[in-house]
Amino acid sequence: MTAEARRAILVIRRCIATDRYALTVHFNQRMQQRGLFWPDVVAAIEDPGEVRSGGVDNYGRPKWIVCGDAATGDQIEIVCAIELDESETEFITLYWEG
Repeated sequence: MTAEARRAILVIRRCIATDRYALTVHFNQRMQQRGLFWPDVVAAIEDPGEVRSGGVDNYGRPKWIVCGDAATGDQIEIVCAIELDESETEFITLYWEG
């Protein structure tokens, strides 16, 4: 994991810990479609197998892809964007790793 990726996962974790995150409607729909719950997402973020850059989103925010095991044991990929001032993380989508 690169130094930039390590910093990104720390920011994401801090945003979760301080309740400074948002879930898009799409993200909620994807969790529901896959039968996943918030603890599944947190499990993958707490112990990621990989964190990689996804470029930038439509608003110019850095986008990150966090790959890890959900609490169910399924491998998932979580796409999120971090505000430029690192004040919030927005969870954009979620899918099975593959």
